[in-house]
Amino acid sequence: MNAAIDVVRPAADAKNVRLQVLLDPDAGTLSADAERLQQVVWNLLSNAVKFTAKGGRVYVRMQREDSHVEIVVADTGAGIHPSFLPHVFQPFRQQDASATRKHGGLGLGLAIVKHLVELHGGNIEARSDGEGTGATFIVRLPISPMRTPTLFPQANPLDRSNERHAHLHCPPELEGLRVLICEDEPDARELLESVLAGCKAIVTVAGSAAEALDRFSESIPDVLISDIGMPDASGYELIRQIRALPVEKGGRVPAVALTAYASLADRTRALMEGFQNHVAKPTEPQELLAAVAALAGRFAR
Repeated sequence: MNAAIDVVRPAADAKNVRLQVLLDPDAGTLSADAERLQQVVWNLLSNAVKFTAKGGRVYVRMQREDSHVEIVVADTGAGIHPSFLPHVFQPFRQQDASATRKHGGLGLGLAIVKHLVELHGGNIEARSDGEGTGATFIVRLPISPMRTPTLFPQANPLDRSNERHAHLHCPPELEGLRVLICEDEPDARELLESVLAGCKAIVTVAGSAAEALDRFSESIPDVLISDIGMPDASGYELIRQIRALPVEKGGRVPAVALTAYASLADRTRALMEGFQNHVAKPTEPQELLAAVAALAGRFAR
């Protein structure tokens, strides 16, 4: 998954298409050809980026669902006409001639993907509400009967069992800490809330900068966590408005920037804008916990 994402990311960056990734490293063990599965994911991601306009979004998720690993690639792009949806995996079929000329290709990619998925004992499904509404592709692959331990036991974000936080080390500073999370993506927001609440933090969530400011005025948090790339107002705009507040109104609340852009320049800008820390997406739960704990109680309100 990560190798395929790394290949596609430069193309996404060139089009200003936002890649949002949520992977469960403890999803399970597959008996599979790694290169062929990478080819499947790369093809789906490549198509998603290709058919998504500038400023759009591509969402990638992998998690365990019962006895299967489920891989979802969704985009905000051109979408699929209802009449074409049943034929989307047929070789040499494209939605229309103009799309073929604009985007290129022979119409073989999805047919190959379907073939490879089925060779692994899995299945693939395409969904779309029509042209202009984006498309979602869901791959389901069977998990091997014998489960092996994960190489990354500290990150277990999507396990829905009662032991979902069993492998996380909860810093004692988080217990009772009031944390405000500003994240526009519901799945990412749920993950962040779950990880912090699992360490006994008191979590408030907001889906936009405007909502975060409302929550902030109701109760000043001990720590703010904010996504940077949000559609209406960015995390930078949010932190500027908070830093303009007087101290007694929360103007000095410690803040963590959460962003898929993780270069030195991005980190520097986040710090210059008023954040005290910067955590890259996709978020490793243990790294997030450490970042929040480091800020807990460090700055007076």
